[in-house]
Formats: sequence, C-alpha cells, structure tokens
Amino acid sequence: MNESGYNRLRQSLEQGFTLTPSAVFQEAWQRIYGAKLTMLLAAIGVVGSWLLLNQLLVLTAGEGDESVWSTSLLGLLISMVMAPMSGGLDMMGIHRAAGRPIRPSQIFDYFRYLLPLALASMIMGLLTSLFLPLGQSLGLPPMLSLLPTLILSVALMFTFPLILEKGMTPLQAILTSLRLFARQWLAMMLIHMLLVLLFMAAVMSFGIGLIWVAPLYIVVKGIIYREACGIEGDAATGPMPSAGQAGTDSKDHFEA
Repeated sequence: MNESGYNRLRQSLEQGFTLTPSAVFQEAWQRIYGAKLTMLLAAIGVVGSWLLLNQLLVLTAGEGDESVWSTSLLGLLISMVMAPMSGGLDMMGIHRAAGRPIRPSQIFDYFRYLLPLALASMIMGLLTSLFLPLGQSLGLPPMLSLLPTLILSVALMFTFPLILEKGMTPLQAILTSLRLFARQWLAMMLIHMLLVLLFMAAVMSFGIGLIWVAPLYIVVKGIIYREACGIEGDAATGPMPSAGQAGTDSKDHFEA
C-alpha cells in the first residue's frame, strides 16, 4: 500500500476528513470534460451486461422448488459477474479524480478480484436487505422502511475501491467504509441526494441529461474516495481545492 494513501486513510479514520459539496461537484464537472464518452460507454457496458444476465435469469427460471434453487444460484452468479464490473466503474472515477487515463474496457480489468468482490457484494446485499422486511413487519410505510437501506448503500460506497485499491479483505473494507461514512455522513448524504435529483431531471429530459449526469456521478464518487482514503501512487493527496480553485486547476482539463 502506498504510504501517502495509507496515511490519508488513517488520518480520515482517526480525525475525519472534509467534504464540501459545492467543491466536489465543481471539480467533478471540470473532470468529466473530454471523458464523457469513455465513461458513458463503460456505464452502458455495465448496465447492458446486468440486463442481459437478468434476462437470462428470467428465461431459465422454471417452476416449483427446483426453480427457486436455480434462480438463487443464477442470481449468485450474476452478482459475482457484476461485482468486478461495478468495481471497475468505481476505479474509473478514482483514476479520473487522480488525473490518470481511463478507457471503456477498464470495467473488465478487475475479474482477478472476482472472489473478494463477490463475497463483499453478498455481504452488502444481506445487510441492505434486512431493513425493508423488518420495517414492514413493524408496520412502517414502505418509504420509511426503505430509508435505512438507502443510507446503508451510501455508507458502503467505499467497499469495492478499498478492496481493489487498498488490498483490504471484504470484511475490512465494509467496516472501514462504515467508519468513513460516520465521519462525514451528512455531507455524503447531501451529495447523493443532489445526485438523485440530477438523475431524476436527466430522466425527465428523455435521458439526454444522462450524457452529463452519469459521468458526473462516477467522478463524484472518485473524488469522495480520494478525499477520504487517498489514492495509491498519487502525490495530490492534500486537501481538496476550494470551489473557486477547482475550476482553475490545470489537471481538470484532459483530452478524450
């Protein structure tokens, strides 16, 4: 593990870290310049693979007890296949936040981490699936029952990158992600709420807005990871520039 990245992560866990939503979005907006097509192609590849695999699940599902087992096994296979690709999207955002080159095929680079990523995905799936049935059993409204699941999903956003970039085990990555979220939970929830609103606006524009919003989401996650955890081999692990400085940093302008 790179010493500077390790020091940043240790400092964040012990003393916390700073996130300014306006600065995060302004820097992310600058960093998607010249890279929108690359990130869109990667995102389409992930979504398309997920839709294809789920269609396969529907077609192969039979009836009776045997269908339950086959559906469960195929669902497990889908989660195993998609975990490295989802992690690849996360790493693409991190590379962009560090000023490193990215390419659409990057989503296929992490299948050598298939087992730890799949295990982490299953653990996270179990954790996030607990609250909805619990809330329903308590008679809570569906939206209120879903709220803890949404919060936990944000809290676990560091898990895949911590496995891929810091070499952590799945359990270490999950626990570390939760600890980091506890340090800046309000800012992280605000950032994700703004992203949800942007996605809704993009969908209402007949999907045209996704050309900007999807890459923005990927890079925003990368910037948050950089600020919280540091990036191995990245010398720029100091505090994030202010909103005014972010737009003038020469690293924010790349070629496609």
